[in-house]
Amino acid sequence: MIQIKNEKVIINGKEIILFGGELHYFRLQQYEWKNRIKQIKAAGANMVSTYIPWQFHEKTEGEIDLTGKSRPEKDLRAFIQMIQDENMYCLVRPGPYVMAEIVDHGVPSWLIDNYEEALAKNEKGESHPVRLVSYMHPIYLEKTEKWYKHVCDIIAPLQVTNGGPVIMFQLDNEVGMFHWVTNQGDYNDVTLKYFQAHLEQKYTLKEFHTVFTDEVSSIEEFVQKNVKKVEEGFSFALQNEYSLFMREHYRTYIEKLKEFAEKNHISVPFVVNIHGFDTVGGILKRGMKYPIGISQLIETTKIENVMIAGDYYIGNLEYDNYSDVIIANAFTRSVQSKDQPLFSAEFQGGCITDKPRLQPSAFDLITRLSFANGMNAVNYYMFVSGENYEDIGLFGKRHEWQAPLSANGKERAHYKPIQHLGKMFQVYNDELLKTKPEYNTHLAFYPDYFMTEFHNEYTQGMMREIEQWREAFLFNGIAKGFTINNIAYDGYNLLESSEIDVKRIPSLWVFSTKWMDETIQEKLVNYVKNGGNLIIFPTLPTETMKRIPCTILKDFIEVEQKEIKHGFAIVEDMENIAAMMQTYGQIEGAFAWTEDDEKDVVAFEKNCGDGKVVIIGLGMEVQFDYQLEALKKITDKLGIYSSFSFDDHIEALDAFSRISEKNGKFLFLHNFDEYEKETTITFAGKQLFRGKKITIPSRSGLMLPIQVNLTEDIFIEYGSGEIFEIERKDDELKVNVKIMQDEEFLFISSKWIPQESNWIQVEQIESNQYIVKICTTEKVAELKFVKSI
Repeated sequence: MIQIKNEKVIINGKEIILFGGELHYFRLQQYEWKNRIKQIKAAGANMVSTYIPWQFHEKTEGEIDLTGKSRPEKDLRAFIQMIQDENMYCLVRPGPYVMAEIVDHGVPSWLIDNYEEALAKNEKGESHPVRLVSYMHPIYLEKTEKWYKHVCDIIAPLQVTNGGPVIMFQLDNEVGMFHWVTNQGDYNDVTLKYFQAHLEQKYTLKEFHTVFTDEVSSIEEFVQKNVKKVEEGFSFALQNEYSLFMREHYRTYIEKLKEFAEKNHISVPFVVNIHGFDTVGGILKRGMKYPIGISQLIETTKIENVMIAGDYYIGNLEYDNYSDVIIANAFTRSVQSKDQPLFSAEFQGGCITDKPRLQPSAFDLITRLSFANGMNAVNYYMFVSGENYEDIGLFGKRHEWQAPLSANGKERAHYKPIQHLGKMFQVYNDELLKTKPEYNTHLAFYPDYFMTEFHNEYTQGMMREIEQWREAFLFNGIAKGFTINNIAYDGYNLLESSEIDVKRIPSLWVFSTKWMDETIQEKLVNYVKNGGNLIIFPTLPTETMKRIPCTILKDFIEVEQKEIKHGFAIVEDMENIAAMMQTYGQIEGAFAWTEDDEKDVVAFEKNCGDGKVVIIGLGMEVQFDYQLEALKKITDKLGIYSSFSFDDHIEALDAFSRISEKNGKFLFLHNFDEYEKETTITFAGKQLFRGKKITIPSRSGLMLPIQVNLTEDIFIEYGSGEIFEIERKDDELKVNVKIMQDEEFLFISSKWIPQESNWIQVEQIESNQYIVKICTTEKVAELKFVKSI
């Protein structure tokens, strides 16, 4: 059986870190399947994932081949059985949409060509520009149900609940993505009927007239006459409501697919995949648009037995973009089920093109960073290259993807760092899963600020301003500053129905534009009244997302909001800080001012109710290191501190901690620069490793154990190196350590004694306590333990 509980995957009673790789059986000759599965397993993986493309298996309507009768590569059962033969798990992804660079994105072309009425339509009644279906059209659903019946007949007996390897079943793929990237909703008559029902359920006719227009006699008339031809007067309300509707529509569609699967005996957890990382300037990848995908699919998180998972394609992870991974994790975690682990079902294993050329360090760093920040499940996409058969490839026959394993099975350079991490996670599987990230504060996620997938001639100005502000002042501002300053934060979803728990979230940072809905403003007021510390930046809202005046939050604070200035600010005793500045008519509690003759207040704190409000009117995009210092002054003033400190000369060393209930922990150190860094480490005011300096190699990192079990009989008080392999015999135990520096461990064991060698020194400091020092020029050292007599 499989359970999703306490942020872990539990299979047949054992807690598991999922470490998987994507292998497309339909892109390899059948005789190569077994070898590639073995190669994935040898990289420390325990799961193989695959799409099951409808396009490949039903080339002609009614002629479905899932058994290999037309070609061996279509024998799905044989492939999944090979995964089980290697004692690995399997994530199946049978669409209907799979994308995966397949013609018509995995949906059979005959469905698109022969059933035009089932396609999504634009406002003019023309087919969607990417030939996308209308998700809830009955013809499409009828064909999909038949496909699910056939594919589930193969999958159902192979589920882990029936003794097989299949542990998860993905429903469709990146739902809503094509609507977003084309700025084109669905105006098929079927979809508009659903939209009409949404409006009728939400509004009385009187309310509808107030919010939209009173020039119609019914909501049905409005949908038929006005939705496709937007007028300025109701354009903001309509776009906002249509986007809210589409969130529900995506949920309805996912629920229908889940119903089809369950009807055909699928009982394992379901997965919904979230899209959004993108490329800037053709080279640098960013995650600033990823929350758009979260916003689109947020309603699917409420479906029982459904996990959400992110697509993480960050490219070459660098100092200038790594903070995007942290905010993606925080925002994903804020909306997902509290029981599910943070999971990336498409975790960067390569890139669709050979530009940008990804370096081995990219895969090493993103894996380390994600696990440091709480991820417990990844699936590298792609892990194996291949070839497109039967002309299914959108970009031709080749499908290399810069994957760790090339089409002929050759290991690329990034196979080794992935393998090292996979094996290390195997060693520490149980101990790492006992830990959770430690946080210093919380950052609010307001999904409606990312509901920008649609715009028209009237709303584009508002959408553009929201996009510009969130990218400059959230992603490249406060969130980036937190990460670089090692202020660890978790996310909080402002759309949660319950009030904010002040005990769990004593401080909450909220990015705000001039627009915020009434219910959210009221929620923040209640948070402060109940004793919360609310920090808002860089402005206060004065309208709802439908652009209806609303000043609940500003009125509660009782502050005059004045003009916006651009120039330089003074923060505490630090001057000449470049920023956009929202000014306020507030004197008491001020700690930042404009650097001009007026000395207008731009930041202040004020006690309200049982809590405190801090207004930071600084729209500060981090472009200079001194801006990080200014942010630190602010967080210090508010009593929010990093848990880490290093030697004074150290710059830009990233650090995270994962801590267990019994205070065991793993420290994660990441160096994004091109030179190694050496420093002592202080955590929570205590110097670690007996004051030993730790060397963090360039473009890599360390995962260091403190007070955790290596085995049930060997306890690690601390270790400066990475143990990635253990070999057990009755009277001997061998441990392999990756050498980054002169390594030092303090082991405690009453049953095992570490042994000296030419490069290993052992000092017994107390009964059963041994300091082990390893000094070698080799990349790996073997440490032996023998049983005590």
